Amino acid sequence: TADYPVEEVDWMYDNLDVKNIKLYNEYNYGAYLLYRGVPVFIDSRCDLYSPEFNGTYNKETKHYDGQDIFSDALNIAGLAVDYKSKFEEYGVTHVILYENSKLAMILENDSDYKTIHYGDNFTIFEKIATPESAQQAVEDVISSKQ
Repeated sequence: TADYPVEEVDWMYDNLDVKNIKLYNEYNYGAYLLYRGVPVFIDSRCDLYSPEFNGTYNKETKHYDGQDIFSDALNIAGLAVDYKSKFEEYGVTHVILYENSKLAMILENDSDYKTIHYGDNFTIFEKIATPESAQQAVEDVISSKQ
């Protein structure tokens, strides 16, 4: 089970409101997370995460307009893009990573994230809410009620 976050998913169900988090996960174990009912950032069905599947065809540019989640996932994991801006773009609240990944090592020292669970092979992080993000959440709830 070293390849799959079995114990970590058990922990998530015991300690988090799994259906109401926005999780970033790495590509290799997304299918396992889905199997366990955890909403994922990406899984092995990579074609579903391309603009052709989540966007709309633009007749003027002759391209699909949409998010390239597949490329974003790989670029975040490989540190080819600013993970903070991408996490913000996607509304990521929690992150699960192989414990020895480069991004896990960086998040360990990022004051915007706290480690909430160390497993045998995976680590789970939570974004620390700032006063601004808490205020935005309140405003979002109020506007959704109107």
